[in-house]
Amino acid sequence: MEKKMALNAKIREYRPEDLEQVLELVKELEAEMAEKFPDIKIKAGERDYKTRYLQPGNKYKTYVAELEGKTVGYLIGYPSVGAPEVDRMYDDLPVTPGQVPPEFYLQITFVSKPFRNQGISKMLHRKIVEYAREQGHKELYACIAKWNEAEISVIKSLKFEIKDLGYRYRLSLKL
Repeated sequence: MEKKMALNAKIREYRPEDLEQVLELVKELEAEMAEKFPDIKIKAGERDYKTRYLQPGNKYKTYVAELEGKTVGYLIGYPSVGAPEVDRMYDDLPVTPGQVPPEFYLQITFVSKPFRNQGISKMLHRKIVEYAREQGHKELYACIAKWNEAEISVIKSLKFEIKDLGYRYRLSLKL
């Protein structure tokens, strides 16, 4: 595929009718992880995506990359109250209505293998940066395993600052 195909990619908010195509991408991601880490049992995430991450009205914000009518990638993030153990507990933000948590966390980005290295991940990230700014968040961040060099490269190219946490990096962008 040519690099210019990514220019035709449309980045937009997730819609419920995208569910099946996103779940196919989740299966692709899990297969890649199982191949990369054969000694580790990969927990199937399809149920979590259906019942949690992609449910309308919760804290998760999802964008999809669409190319010629096909969903080829996605990015999920959410406003963070700054305490991971609290963030994991709630699908609705435990904040006062109208309050905007200062941080926005990038949970996961995935682009289908045939569509990688075409700028799609960067387009998804730019969209979520724009969204977080518009919402009034002060910082966007991600924690990424060191082996995930492609994702680290994309995020660093967007001027995120990097902090070494040992086995992973925390990448953050002040908005």
